[in-house]
Amino acid sequence: MISEKTYDDPEIGRIRLVKSSASRRISIRVHPDDGVRVVIPRSLSYDEGLRFFVLKRAWVISTVEKQKRKISDAAVNGKAVPRLHDGVKVRTLLSEIVFVRGSVNDGQASVAADISQVEDLRQTGRTWLSVDVPVFRKTLSYSGRLPEEGSAELDGLLRNVLAEVLRTEAKLILPKRLEMLASRYGFRYSRMTVKHNSSNWGSCSVRGNINLNLNLVRLPEPLCDYVLLHELCHLRYPDHGPGFHDLLEKLCTDNVIRLVSSGDPYMKTLVRKINSSRAAQPVSRTLERELKGYRLV
Repeated sequence: MISEKTYDDPEIGRIRLVKSSASRRISIRVHPDDGVRVVIPRSLSYDEGLRFFVLKRAWVISTVEKQKRKISDAAVNGKAVPRLHDGVKVRTLLSEIVFVRGSVNDGQASVAADISQVEDLRQTGRTWLSVDVPVFRKTLSYSGRLPEEGSAELDGLLRNVLAEVLRTEAKLILPKRLEMLASRYGFRYSRMTVKHNSSNWGSCSVRGNINLNLNLVRLPEPLCDYVLLHELCHLRYPDHGPGFHDLLEKLCTDNVIRLVSSGDPYMKTLVRKINSSRAAQPVSRTLERELKGYRLV
């Protein structure tokens, strides 16, 4: 049984018309990654859904443009990864990653990595990590055999390479960080897995397994910790009820105090935002708002 059809809009592109038994009315959802979906109750026809879209088309176009501007601004601010090409830099808690079109000696379309250490933390004694202060510089040189600069094909290939670099760094950072926070606040989890998905930063199963997105290494330290604490709190509260939010606020407050004392300059800006918050849980809500500005790869 067909439950989905598509319509090609001359300006927006593909529009998905999706039948849903859980929907009681027609609705339109605009997502920067998943595109435009018109959700239709099963009792109604696809034509009715399409007519509803046509009535709301101006709003959809406005929303799509607004999301594009947000993504563009996020890329400028380092909160999103722009289209990858020669000269683009991506920063993580460990590294500055630079893409360079160059010569790769294997004669095939491939990528070679050159890694140099910028700072020896054992020598400097720095205890905090920052996306603005790299420990390593990783130059990823890709062959001239790869697709042309600015193309979607090149971007897709380089994003796959970037994902593997992020995965390697995530496996170095996240297990130790989760273990540290769990020990500090008295949590026990079953196991931790690094995932790559486009839907969430992390998750916690009913069995106590915690999944963490490899993109977490692209976040400032307090935001990375916020996601880890969020998932740890789900070990005690599987929902997002008052008990969950009270515990999360308590732990985030203690962790922010710890990070302020570490000397990370980013904390001054964060604390200023926390102090100006009018939310019932000012620390966790500020961290949540900051996190929403970042885009997954």
